[in-house]
Amino acid sequence: MNGTTQRRILIGLAITLFFGLAANAMERGKSVSMVFETATGTMQAGTARPDGDVDRANRLTTILTAEERAGLRPFKLNAAGGIDLTNGMVQFGGVASHLGLYTGTGFLDLSILSIFGTLEAANGDTLNFVASFSGLIDPITATFTFAGGTGRFVDAVGSASGPVTFNPDFTFLISTRGALDY
Repeated sequence: MNGTTQRRILIGLAITLFFGLAANAMERGKSVSMVFETATGTMQAGTARPDGDVDRANRLTTILTAEERAGLRPFKLNAAGGIDLTNGMVQFGGVASHLGLYTGTGFLDLSILSIFGTLEAANGDTLNFVASFSGLIDPITATFTFAGGTGRFVDAVGSASGPVTFNPDFTFLISTRGALDY
């Protein structure tokens, strides 16, 4: 577990603890003031009162959201592309969770049957990957391992696997499922 993941888990636990204590105070008829510092340094303030501003359902939703943000998120990637065997260049595109429409570029290393490359989201954020392949002609499984990138993916880690359909003209289709933390 890397330092970013540990910090996210600790923040999630702190938020969970805070909302639990605040809920108990509100149930006893007391107001609770909250001040949070966001990642950009701005301060968010508010008061939770026992007059209905926050109820158990809202607290649970808030806590689950904080816990979800502290760990791996489901990840799906669908791609169509091709390989240029003269230079090893791989180009593909499609739709992926957390990226939306994306383009992918990489280089095929035939000695280890892996592709090293990046996925680029429409906003320019990139996600680095290594794709390895297993299996014989049919079925072949691709496993993408993600590590770092730019923008929101600078500390990203995760993986996704799924079937690959290769065509005789060196075009392909991939559909993977996995998890990503960023």
